[in-house]
Amino acid sequence: MSEVSLKIEIANKEYPLKVTKEDADIIEKAASLIKGKIAEFDKAYTVPDKKDVLAMVFLQTVSEYMKQDQKKTEEISRLQGLLDELNEMIKQHQQKVGQ
Repeated sequence: MSEVSLKIEIANKEYPLKVTKEDADIIEKAASLIKGKIAEFDKAYTVPDKKDVLAMVFLQTVSEYMKQDQKKTEEISRLQGLLDELNEMIKQHQQKVGQ
């Protein structure tokens, strides 16, 4: 895996990073998302300290991630239940055919 150098700007501060080529696109998209959320907070609220804005962006982003993770977990559980039902139906059918 080859590394690339990126300069990501968040809240008017530049962060030099070395990341894998594979991760570069995701990191740039994440930085863009963060910039967008900062702009939303700046537009909606008068917050003089950027640290407060960053904390709120962080909280909102992690909350969204946790919601999506919970939905995925619930969907996997639902699908597992359906697979279990399907397996049981197959077993019952095989028993009837085998008789």
